[in-house]
Amino acid sequence: MRVAIGVAVVLLPGLVLAPAWRLGGLGAGEDDILYYYPMRWLLHAFVAQGELPLWQPWTGLGRPYLADPQTALFYPPTWIFAVLPTEFAYPASLWAHYSLAILGAYRLLRAGGLRRDAAMLGGIAFAFCGFMLAHRAHLAMHHAAAWTPWVFWRLARYANAGTWRDGRRLALAALPAAMQCLAGHVQIAALTAMGSLVFLAAGRSPAAIARWLLAWMLAGGLYAVQLVPTLLYTMECTRGERTFVDFVENSWNPAAALTLVMPMLLGQRTPNFFDQPWWGPSHQVEQFAYVGLLPLVLAALVLRCGWRADPQLRAWVLLGLFALLLALGQFGPICPLLYWVPGASLFRVPARALLLVHLAVAVLAARALHDLGPELSPAAARLRLAAQRWSHRPLRTAAILVAVPLGLVLLSSPLLPASLRAEALFALRPWSSAVWVPLIVAVGALVVLQVVSRPWFDDWRRWTVAAATVADLAIIGWTIDVPAGVRSADALRAPVDAAWLDDVRQSGQRLWVVTRRERGLPGEYTDPVEKLVANTNVLQRIPSLTDYGPLQPRPFDRAFGFKPWGEAEQAATLLDRSKWMRLANVGWVLLCDPGLPAPTGADLVRTTPRGWRLYRCPDAAGLAAFESADHPGAVRFEWVSSRAVRVEVDPWPRGVAELERRRGQRGDEPSSRVIVSLLSLPGWRARVNGEPAPIETVGPLIAVRVPSSEPAVIEADYWPPGLATGSAVSAAVGFGVIAIGLAGWLRRRTDEPPPPSRSASEA
Repeated sequence: MRVAIGVAVVLLPGLVLAPAWRLGGLGAGEDDILYYYPMRWLLHAFVAQGELPLWQPWTGLGRPYLADPQTALFYPPTWIFAVLPTEFAYPASLWAHYSLAILGAYRLLRAGGLRRDAAMLGGIAFAFCGFMLAHRAHLAMHHAAAWTPWVFWRLARYANAGTWRDGRRLALAALPAAMQCLAGHVQIAALTAMGSLVFLAAGRSPAAIARWLLAWMLAGGLYAVQLVPTLLYTMECTRGERTFVDFVENSWNPAAALTLVMPMLLGQRTPNFFDQPWWGPSHQVEQFAYVGLLPLVLAALVLRCGWRADPQLRAWVLLGLFALLLALGQFGPICPLLYWVPGASLFRVPARALLLVHLAVAVLAARALHDLGPELSPAAARLRLAAQRWSHRPLRTAAILVAVPLGLVLLSSPLLPASLRAEALFALRPWSSAVWVPLIVAVGALVVLQVVSRPWFDDWRRWTVAAATVADLAIIGWTIDVPAGVRSADALRAPVDAAWLDDVRQSGQRLWVVTRRERGLPGEYTDPVEKLVANTNVLQRIPSLTDYGPLQPRPFDRAFGFKPWGEAEQAATLLDRSKWMRLANVGWVLLCDPGLPAPTGADLVRTTPRGWRLYRCPDAAGLAAFESADHPGAVRFEWVSSRAVRVEVDPWPRGVAELERRRGQRGDEPSSRVIVSLLSLPGWRARVNGEPAPIETVGPLIAVRVPSSEPAVIEADYWPPGLATGSAVSAAVGFGVIAIGLAGWLRRRTDEPPPPSRSASEA
């Protein structure tokens, strides 16, 4: 049986998400291709070139690479991208973490005393819940979420059964928590930490809470190698300036509860078999609550038949309730208080607490299936009776389950805006797959429940619950974020109209793409690969002025006012006052908005088949230039590596003398600054002719003073602030964890009683 379960753990992701693998795990056209795929591709390129991945020069005047937590450089599985080409490593990483999630939930439930079939149901329900399927587009978030059941399992083992001297269990509790942090999405680790605290606090044991704190402190120490550089970089960014409105952005809307039963009733982000675009609140990826109909019904049975007397059930129910109230964000009571906790405002999207709701539902469903087994007890008898009543008439019950969401949509439609009213009525079509598929699934789920609730039902046949859940969730896995008509990953990551790219690539100058909102969303989310917006430019090796990511440095934000996704609110002003493009080395502007004027002084090069206008800006001065455009001399720029540059400055003495004479007549100070067109951040160091030189700034750019009339060589390189300190802390804590773990293991070996000796007669 163990071998069969192991095979299922490995193969189930391939079955449940089969169409996604031919697309290389891509499909949403959002953060998967806008951020994660390009950044992992860049890691492969760094390693292939023998470079340290500390700074990437391709977006936003250059950005720290290591200090961005979502690059997850210190997460061991990330380095599969260094070994394999990205088109293979990306789906392999996703697949492995779905298997990791199944196995983690399975081990958590087996540790709780559940049978294998029940534990496997819980593993399937968690690994392929709505959160895990919808957030496939968020690689780091998905990977961090896969560690959640492992954290709960090991923390519970240490906190409830361990002692202060049990170093082995402490080390094993800290390791998965550290791995979750290192996976690249700190918010998921923070949610897991809060959720595990609530879970352990439900046991009302102060010692368990103290052990929880100790385990997470060790995990934080192991994470310090990433945490310290990230915190220092975050202090230079606008992330800490978020308001309460930003904090509760994308709260889970109660209307999204409709997706618990009818997952596609509110539409689909990538229409396909479910043909209606998303018309529900916020974004589908953040609101999607489906966890499978059988797990939902089984969990509801546990709630219906009493859970307060059982400490384990009580802890999971309280966790689910806490997570639900947290996910509600602005609609609930927790976030208005949580906002005032120092550091909490760095996060957003409370709806992501649905991860913990789904874990709680998966565990409760597994417990219900376990209690429907052959063991007899009053609680199990009540549960079986309720299951028989609920499933007695599957057709009628299924019709009610489907009719309730449809009725709610119909009744609320007069209150909706005209555009949403039309979408709501369109969703009610009886022939819509979003209506009849849930009806069939509900009938099948209730029939399976009817069968397994019979007292004489054999144990091995209870595996039909897991099989039915796989079939149910595979419908979602086969359709969510799977674009209709797309047969390969190349169609998702390579532009169709590539004629204009060669001109831009050969120049080495930056491209600025200006687009407009479409259907109420930023234009960066429409045809991003064709426009080369966000970080898709990295795949084409074309430097871009804009950047896509959660951390926007203040100097960059003050200079351009771009949104984190690259949208320009002051595009018309920047196009009109285009002198800034010279030092920023913006040589190309692609206007995807027909209402915007051409950049001042720019030449129209071509109009693409989509009507976008490509302009050439002749004033772009290169990656290094004199601050003054009329300063005589030559400046030659050279990349030593992605994080180090060399600039040779050769002023023309006669021209400099004449320039200084004319400036002296005007009372101006002679300019002797060279601008390096890279984002000026702490961590950059400069030398002029081998001697350390201070770095100044001109707007967001690096500026270095050189002798006004003598040749000079500028050498500059970047090293992440805090990396050495964080590495030292992580190394010290790592050695400490190893020592604690070994000591606990040795103590366990010495404390074990020796095996009984065999008597002479037995020999």
